[in-house]
This record gives sequence, C-alpha cells and structure tokens, in this order.
Amino acid sequence: MAEIPNRRWTQLTDHDREQLRLLLVDALALAAAGTASQDAQRVLAGLAAVGRGEVRVPWTDLRLSAPAAVVAISTLIHAWDFDDTHDEAVVHTASVVVPTVLAAAATAGANGASVADGLVTGVHLLSRLARITGPRTGVIRTAGLGSLAAAAAAATVWGLPDAEVEHAVALSLGAALAPGTRQAVVDGSVAKRIQPGLAAQFGITAAALAAQGVEGPSGWLSGDFGLAPGSGVRWDDLFTGDFEGRWVAVKPYPACRYTHAALAAAESLRDRHPRWDEVEQVRVHVPEGSAYSLVARPYQDRGVPLVDAQFSIPWQLAALWVTGRYDLTTLHGGDLGNPDIAAAAARITVAQDLPESSVMTGARVEVRTTDGTRAAAEAPMPGAGGTTWAALTRKAGSCLLVGAHTDPARGVAELRQLADRLPGLDAPALAAALDHSTATPRP
Repeated sequence: MAEIPNRRWTQLTDHDREQLRLLLVDALALAAAGTASQDAQRVLAGLAAVGRGEVRVPWTDLRLSAPAAVVAISTLIHAWDFDDTHDEAVVHTASVVVPTVLAAAATAGANGASVADGLVTGVHLLSRLARITGPRTGVIRTAGLGSLAAAAAAATVWGLPDAEVEHAVALSLGAALAPGTRQAVVDGSVAKRIQPGLAAQFGITAAALAAQGVEGPSGWLSGDFGLAPGSGVRWDDLFTGDFEGRWVAVKPYPACRYTHAALAAAESLRDRHPRWDEVEQVRVHVPEGSAYSLVARPYQDRGVPLVDAQFSIPWQLAALWVTGRYDLTTLHGGDLGNPDIAAAAARITVAQDLPESSVMTGARVEVRTTDGTRAAAEAPMPGAGGTTWAALTRKAGSCLLVGAHTDPARGVAELRQLADRLPGLDAPALAAALDHSTATPRP
C-alpha cells in the first residue's frame, strides 16, 4: 500500500520543512511572551490546581498532566494573538499542534522524528479540514476543528497505525464546529485565548482512547452528521495535493489577522504623514462579511483592554499614529490604557465596502490632513508568501524580551538549533534540548 502523503517530515520539500522549522521557533518564542500575560498566568494557576503531572510546560516550572499541559502551552502561544494563520483556511495551526506534539512526546518518550511527523500531520489536517468545511456561523475554525487535528498529531507521534489515527480523529467529532466559539470575540472575552487548547485537550484524549482500541464513528467526515455531509470525501483524500503548511503565515502584528492588511497600508501612510495632530480623518476600507465586522466596528472599551484592542482596526491604527508603533510592546506596556489612543480611534472609521471574501485579503486606507491633502495606500495581506529567518529573528527576540529572557539573541539561536536538529534527536536528546532551550528565565 502506498504511503499517504503529507504525513511525514521526509515527504516534504526543503522549503516546506523550513517553514515548519520557523513555525516551531515562532510558537516557542510566543510561549515565552505568553508567560508575561496575566490572563495566561491565571489559566496556568487553574490548571495546576487540578492537573499536576509529568509534562513540563516550557518557560515555567510547572509540570502538568498531558491534557492539562496541552491547554497550558496552547494558552501561552495564543496569549497575545500573535501566532500563525492560514489565510485561506482561517486557522491558527501552532496553538493546536505544537502543544499536542510536545505533550504526546513527553508521555511516550518519543523521538524528534515522531514529533516532526506529528507537526506535519496536524498542520496539514487542520488547514485542510478548515478549507473543506468553510466558514460556519458562530464558529472559529481553530477551536472548531482543533480537536481533530490534535488527535491526528498525537496519534502520529505515538506511531499508531493509520486506521487508529483515523479513529482518533473520528472520536473527536463530538468537539467539532461548536457554533458558540465566536461569541468570545463578540464579547471581548479572554476565553478566545483558551479555546484552541481546550480543543487540543479533547484531541489528545481521543488519541489515547484510540490507542486502546476505542473506535469512532465511520461517518465522521462525510456521513449525514459528519463534517462534510454527502461530500464523499475519504480519509486519504484529506492528504492529497500540496502540503497545507506552505500557506501558513507567521504573523507580523500581535492582532487578529483580519486587521493586518489595514495596518500594513497605514504604516506606509504614516511614513508620509507622521504627525497625528495634522491628520483630520482616517478612513479604512475592508471586505464585507461577518468576519471583518468584528474588527471594523468603532472602538469601544468593554472592560477587556487586550481583546478590545486586538480586534479593533481603529484602535490599532490610532496606536500606530499616536505612539509611532503597533507591536508587542504596545500591548505589554502601558499603551492599552492610553486615553490619547482611545480619543484618536474615534477619528478613524472603517467601511466594509470591498467585495466580500471567504479568505483573508487586502485593505485600503485613506488619510485627509488638516490642510486638505489626501493620500491613500493599499496593501495585501502581509506575510502571506511566507517568512524569512531574519524577520522571524526580530519577532522572536521581542517575544523573549517580553518573556524576561536574560539574553534574547542567544535564546532565539537556541530555539533555531532545536528546530534544525529536531528530526535527528532521540528521545532523551529531545527532552534535554527542550529543557535547555525553553528553561525558566532566572534573574
């Protein structure tokens, strides 16, 4: 029987392997920054109260059970909404897959090659399933499909036969496509940061059940109540074609991905018109549709400053003009409560008058100055063509700085070394490398 494609590290092109290495470095650096989030600290404290175990949570002294560790690591990665996005599938892959493969490896003493295969399988499957299901009312697809991808990733790390890998995925159907996941965004709730981890927790548990011979429903995919009813899509079909990880973008801004094109266009305009006191009005044009409506509405302080800012184009552009930047230090420093930014946001309007798109796409920003000058800039979705090591080095360094790493440059280099060596590490070497490269920062 021919080997199913897009399941193994050795099946990928050199370019696709490099993108996965960068994705792993990005995720681990983001986890370091996540330790500085008060919301994430509360989540970890809650998990520690009920889930002590043997799986180490990177950048901390915590050891939790595998299901609890998956939630903890995912929350750290997703804490600043700075993690990757597949622009067409509209999912964050690393916050689901990376915690799962790390926890799965720790429980089974797996080697680096198994972890790399789990990364390949999980990233591809989450993205492919999200493409197949498409947008659903009320569903954030990362949370809505994360359990299935996590199940496949964990089962792959553990070396389960293909039939049992599919059973692990099928057992996760009960946690799929919950139509209430988007309410967390509507309400500005930090629950949005936890949902990918809870999905992954379900998935790794399902994989453990499948490993013991528990079987899931055969119609999980194309049955009457499956993910794609009546489609006829089969398990093997999910892995045909190009590797989906090729289109996963590392985020350049710590914000909902739907705001990124507007930020990129605004940066070019601010270079020409840097003084906010000389800007009379800013008008932003984004696509129609419910997804963009969450970031296009007027800025409102609803009592959750981080989420309110990260899902508001007006606030982000106001921060860019008022402070000269929009980056992780904007959110981690004192800018969230800056009244000048909130006041400036009131002069920035967003029109949803571009053609509706089912994928993340570009934006247009227009400026009118006090002397009547008008200027405009358009930008595609930044980072969609992949990232470079140089660009990621800057981002990862800022993450480690926020995470109180004593030597961010050295820390980034050690993460890169881990990613480069991963497929060749035996189990003890993998555990040692993870412990070394993600050690708890000490004063």
